[in-house]
Amino acid sequence: MITTSRYASQETRGLARALARSHKERYEARGKKTIARLSEEARRLGEHSISVIEERGGKAAVIAVIMVDERGRWRWSEEKPFNPSEKDIKREAEVMQ
Repeated sequence: MITTSRYASQETRGLARALARSHKERYEARGKKTIARLSEEARRLGEHSISVIEERGGKAAVIAVIMVDERGRWRWSEEKPFNPSEKDIKREAEVMQ
């Protein structure tokens, strides 16, 4: 599952949707959902992780990975720099896994 941080720009949300499509992942609109609620949804869908694209200065800059267990408990796993161009989205998605 891929989502964004809260209040992400339209550009970052579009990037997250494109990344999800290129990697055949589910995109989940964040809105006001908490991480706990996202992890519950991920667990119900059989997902084991949530990738959160975070912004720095209004641009997508970091992918934070949250691991979700079979009970719906979650923990922050890692954080990676993220700054792809549109043509590099597919490559970045492959590196993410």
